[in-house]
Amino acid sequence: MPRWLGLILLWLASFVQAQSGLPRWDALPAVDVQHLQGAYAGRTLCPMCEHGYDAGLLVFLPSRTAPDDAARIARALRTAVADIGSERFRGFLILTGEPPSPALLGAVAAADANWYVAHLAPAGLDAASREFALPLGTLAQGHVFAQRRLLWRFDPLAGDWQAPLDAQARYAMSFLQANYAQASADDDPETPKGRLWLAPNRLSSSATLAASPQTTAPRVCFADATSTPRADSLLALRAPDSTSPQRIAWARSDDSGCMSIEGARNVSRLHVEVFTSLREPASAEIDARSLHADRPRTVRLDTAVDTGVTGREIVVGAPCEGCEAVFDGLPARLDSRGHIAPSAEPGEPLELAGIVRDANGRPRPGIVVYAYHTDRGGLYPRDPRLSGETARHGRLRGWARTDAEGRYAFLTIRPGGYPGEAVPQHVHLHVIEPGRCTYYLGDVLFTDDPRLTPALRARERDAHGGSGIVEPRRDRQGRWSVQRDVVLGLGVPGYERCASR
Repeated sequence: MPRWLGLILLWLASFVQAQSGLPRWDALPAVDVQHLQGAYAGRTLCPMCEHGYDAGLLVFLPSRTAPDDAARIARALRTAVADIGSERFRGFLILTGEPPSPALLGAVAAADANWYVAHLAPAGLDAASREFALPLGTLAQGHVFAQRRLLWRFDPLAGDWQAPLDAQARYAMSFLQANYAQASADDDPETPKGRLWLAPNRLSSSATLAASPQTTAPRVCFADATSTPRADSLLALRAPDSTSPQRIAWARSDDSGCMSIEGARNVSRLHVEVFTSLREPASAEIDARSLHADRPRTVRLDTAVDTGVTGREIVVGAPCEGCEAVFDGLPARLDSRGHIAPSAEPGEPLELAGIVRDANGRPRPGIVVYAYHTDRGGLYPRDPRLSGETARHGRLRGWARTDAEGRYAFLTIRPGGYPGEAVPQHVHLHVIEPGRCTYYLGDVLFTDDPRLTPALRARERDAHGGSGIVEPRRDRQGRWSVQRDVVLGLGVPGYERCASR
């Protein structure tokens, strides 16, 4: 190959790399910037060094950006930070290149004169661009981070990024809680700030637990209960029986949800935690002795998480039929997809799903939804294990815990209306706000049920948490699906007691 062609190919490769940026889960670099406004005004310091151990936004915007565009972006970013409403979620807007004009600064300050705005001058721009693998002087780039890790990257000058930004910001906080629940009061920057603080800055799809004479490391692939690969996920591997039981090996799964583990045969078992963007954390226990270098092993993940329910949540709302029963038999851990009817239950399959939001329209993770209903004949089938008020609910009952985007779902059958009565098909729904309160939402009612009278429609349109009237849809396989969204506390008498806890 001619030398000049090699140089061109090398230049093209470096250009592509510079345009691509850091991959998800890598640590954002430490870059010193001159702060123009906010708590650090007049000082030069590094946002990642001071606050990277928590969560937030780090946005680079070229100084040549039009003031109107900058004002729009600044307002959206400031709103995203305010919506999270936590001191552990901060937003940094860094203007890059030549000193910003007074018009640009005025446009940015209009969003909030007290939040963090800084300048990255040309003197440090080249080094920062190499660190971020992006041409920061000419390219606008936003980063959502937690524990210094890049969770999501977006272009603030292009596309509709505000809606996904809201979801990614909430996920950043849930990821932070999973890895660094209690903030450190130690101001020493060398003190570890959570588990990931000492993890490698750059991750790969391989991990080393111990030196191994094997020429090929065993390959492990991770998938959820529906066999969907957990691609591009953060992996934390720990061997409890090793000489360093607390040591964590960090890695990133590849596009197939797989990774290689060197030294796995030197331990008997492995505990693996898996973090996938916008999904609940998952985990698995692996018999390391069953791993072989000549064939990959697929591991099914447990996605259930602790409910957070204390059992002392107060009951609010009237009427609240059977609200105390929501705690009877509640599993210690829940997934966002609950199962009510077993697979052999007679009836037409139904998926009941929805999104739980607060009064401001923000999806709420970690809310427990409880549901129960009749069998296809309209009766509550008895369960000899249940007694008292709970026995009236029957055995077709279950719980789900909303995920990072406030979503929940139940897999069950379509219930029957009460036999010999004018009562239509319905599913009873309750909500538990962990550590706060529980209340009855009302019934899910189906629009295609002829027993759904106009009077009943009018009444249930104002049900607790929003309307419970749903439009059923049926696919080619005969499976029904409905969506019942919930607004926490909406129309619930006495909800202010709940909100004050």
